[in-house]
Amino acid sequence: MPSITIYSTGPSCQPCKAVYRWLDKHGFKGAYSIAITPENPEIAAELKAQGFLQSPVIEIDGFRFGGFNTKELLRLLGDEPNFTK
Repeated sequence: MPSITIYSTGPSCQPCKAVYRWLDKHGFKGAYSIAITPENPEIAAELKAQGFLQSPVIEIDGFRFGGFNTKELLRLLGDEPNFTK
């Protein structure tokens, strides 16, 4: 199972919720951790220094990308994720 971390601005972040739903639907429910950036200013500063200005930032096995990007999710998690209905 890949290491997945989602850096979020908090519970009201709609793109973050979309990522959680996508991961849950594709067989990764409970397989990711969530870091709330306002509660972790050092992480927020690191992400900003790396050029990430939107939420969420998703990290999969050390590779980071911004936003709800299904192409990147599929590329990093496999072209045929485990669809659960």
